[in-house]
Amino acid sequence: MEKRQVSFRCNTLKSTTQEVETALEKALIRYIKLDFPKNCYLIDRSFSESDLWRLDIYKQGKIYIQSISSQVPVHFFSQKSPLRILDACAAPGWKSSQLSELYPDAEIYAFEPFKVRYDKMKYNLNKLWCENIHTIHDEIRNISKYISEENFFDIILVDAPCSSEWSLLYNNTKFLEAWNISHIQKNYKRQKHIIDDVLPYLKVGWEIIYSTCTIAPEENEWIVHYILCHSPQLELQKLDFKNNIYIKYIEALKKFEKYIYKTEISEKALRVIPSEYSEWFFIAKFKKWHLLK
Repeated sequence: MEKRQVSFRCNTLKSTTQEVETALEKALIRYIKLDFPKNCYLIDRSFSESDLWRLDIYKQGKIYIQSISSQVPVHFFSQKSPLRILDACAAPGWKSSQLSELYPDAEIYAFEPFKVRYDKMKYNLNKLWCENIHTIHDEIRNISKYISEENFFDIILVDAPCSSEWSLLYNNTKFLEAWNISHIQKNYKRQKHIIDDVLPYLKVGWEIIYSTCTIAPEENEWIVHYILCHSPQLELQKLDFKNNIYIKYIEALKKFEKYIYKTEISEKALRVIPSEYSEWFFIAKFKKWHLLK
């Protein structure tokens, strides 16, 4: 597959779509503004990321280069007004900054345990003027050190660390040579732990979204199946979206090898399929209806 067209989003905390489009036109960069995801742009295939790097709107944090698929998950949260948000696996800050734009009055907590990734996240969020985000350099399993019961979260995003198999679609031979089934097994265990760590901190009546950029069922449908089996207080929500030329969805898998998943998973969760515009992504959304008895 050819390298995908470069996509970015307008950072409305610092700029407007009008200012961004004026800058692109002045630089003679051809573009398309998408209806969905919100404030998302594609530049013509004859241009590259380096053409955006040279622009003041990029240097000043008025735009942020981010794949279309990666921009999608946060838009599936209900458009209520959350007071407190958790981004459990936040670096490098792509989705944290989106949440900051969508919910400027909310208090956002962004966790990242690895120092290099944490520093990159801090830099990005400062550049983008995300002033309502608390960045925390720690493992999410230590969340109780920072959050009290009266400060539980209205929405939680778990954009989980994964085996990143979307890279396969860039003809990444080196990635293939390094790939091993043990990576998937390790990530599956880690993802389960993250889910177990954050679920107690979700308020009743509110939502959690789980997403990855891998095609591995073990890291997608298996995790959703695990959540449904172990968290009866949660209900999987149906994600409705009409396919368009830039981003296409298919239902989640019903089974993989000898494993058969709960029927509702294929009916409600989504897989973004790769194209010349977007990459693999998996998205599932849950709502918490009651406390665990």
